[in-house]
Formats: sequence, C-alpha cells, structure tokens
Amino acid sequence: MTAPERAPLGAALALLLALVSLTGPLSPVLMAVSIGLIGLLIGIAWPELLELPSALGTRLVVAGTGIGGAVVAVLVPERLTPVSAIVMLCAGGVFASFVHQMLRRDRRDLTSSLTGTVAGVFLAGIAATWVIAQSDAQASGSAAVVTAVAAGLAATLLLDSTPLPSLPRFVLSVLVGAALTGVLAVSLASLALPIAAALGVATAIGASSAHLLVGSSLVAHEPVPSIAVAAVPVATVGVLAHLAITLFG
Repeated sequence: MTAPERAPLGAALALLLALVSLTGPLSPVLMAVSIGLIGLLIGIAWPELLELPSALGTRLVVAGTGIGGAVVAVLVPERLTPVSAIVMLCAGGVFASFVHQMLRRDRRDLTSSLTGTVAGVFLAGIAATWVIAQSDAQASGSAAVVTAVAAGLAATLLLDSTPLPSLPRFVLSVLVGAALTGVLAVSLASLALPIAAALGVATAIGASSAHLLVGSSLVAHEPVPSIAVAAVPVATVGVLAHLAITLFG
C-alpha cells in the first residue's frame, strides 16, 4: 500500500472507535474488541516495519500485549485500577521480550530486536487506554468526549492521505482534525471552547506526528508494514482520550 492507501485504513479504525463510543452500555466491551483488533494488527506488522529478526516471536509478544491489555481493561479485578493492570501487563510484555531474545537460536541483532519488541509492547499496550476512557465515560455520561476525539482522529488521518508535500499535508490535517474535534467536543460534550480547542490541537498533532514518525521507515510503503503505520497513531491517541475523560469527563 502507498501512503494515500495507508491513511484511510487508520481513519477507518478511528471511525470504528467513534461508532463504538456511541453504542451505550455495550460500548466498553465493543471498544475492547476493537482495541484487541488494533493490537493484533500492530503485532502482525511491527517486526516487518522495523525489519526485526525473529519476527514470529515479536509478533506473539506484541500482539499478546495488545490483546491482553484490551481484555484486562474491562475485566480487571476490583483491587486493581485499570491503569495499574495495564502497566503490569506492559511490564510482563517487557519480560516476555527478554525471554524471547534469550530463546533465540539466531543471535544476530539482539539489541535491535529487543528494543524494537519492547517499543511494540508499549505501543500495543497503551491502546487499552481507549477502553479505560470509554468505560469511565460511560459511567460518567461523557461518552461524547471519546466520540469527539475519535472523530477528529479519523479526519486527521484521512487528510494525511492527500497527495500533498509533507509540510502542507501535516498543516492541513492538523487544522481540520483539530477543528472537528473541537466542534464536536463543544456541541456534543459541552466542553468549554478553550478546553475543546486544546483537546483538538493535541489530538491532531499527536496523530499526525505519530503517523509521520512510523511512516518514515524505508519499508513503510510495503503492504504489511503499512498496517502498523495506520494502526499506531490510533493506538497512541487513546492516551489523550483517557486524559480528556479523567480531567473533563
């Protein structure tokens, strides 16, 4: 897939999260299923994007962390907070990354393989913050904040598909994504305009920056790596959704 084909996949994933946020009492479970899918996509594509050796082991560790994080976020025991559970799961993923390297028969590129796998673990793991955000939003009646963030994210990634030079494309996607997030946050969630504007700018810049960063790899245009380029920005913006619900929900 070329760059114009990648971004619509990320936009489609973000739009899926926006639709899930509107499904009422079932939304936390449906969000967990959606985030599990995103974790699986990152796990499949991550070792190809970073050209890591022992791709199968990296896929299992990264995808397992992403799927596990989504499950833990909705099934966490009462004695633990969801955030604590996800941190512990990511720590388990880091441990699994070391075990993976120790079990490899091929000893080439151990450092790059380990650091790349650990990076994938945290990217897949933090996607579960979408689930936490949706659960908290559903409990507090502020699901529209999650909807606004996800919709703005979708617009940002969609505009990243335009065949423009990098800088104009970045500026256009940030402006439109921030505007849509802000408008929806004000109209649907009744956030104050300055807060909504700040949330929109943070969402759009975060998504575009993540997309540019992971898309800078030499193999990023190839079919399998491009899946990670699409999924990673969606995963990372979950942190902003959770922060918005915590502060303003």
